[in-house]
Amino acid sequence: MKDILQEIAEELDHLKSLDEAIALAIELEEEGMQYYSEKASVMRNETASKLYIFLADEEKKHAGYLQQYRESKNVPEVEFHYPKFEASFTEEFSDEKLEEIGILLAALRFEHKSEYFYTELAKRAEDEEQRVFFEKVAAAERGHYMIIDELLDAATEFRMQT
Repeated sequence: MKDILQEIAEELDHLKSLDEAIALAIELEEEGMQYYSEKASVMRNETASKLYIFLADEEKKHAGYLQQYRESKNVPEVEFHYPKFEASFTEEFSDEKLEEIGILLAALRFEHKSEYFYTELAKRAEDEEQRVFFEKVAAAERGHYMIIDELLDAATEFRMQT
């Protein structure tokens, strides 16, 4: 079984141009936006629901940055503000809570893969400006990862205390 990160690097190696890579990145961001929007609507945990709404908005923003770059070849300013989500996993896990944690774990993997994808694009950049752009998007994805990880930490910390 191949490591997913290795698969991402190999897929990027097979693309013919940076434009193809950007088109793939836009597609991934749009898939992420759809996934997070769907999960936000089914989550019973208010903190997790707010997180997914935030992440859907972030993915939409990233797709916009990439589309702007693809159309104008001007590197947009990438903004990321680290929000504070108050973890609210204060009850013993029920089957629903375990499902919510499973969804958070899937989101964690998605953000990790996204960060790696943009880091690899930065390595393949054609100029310094592109490299910095992709590094900033990778850093925003890393921020998403850290937010999800904090919620998972709060959930498992409570579990370890009971």
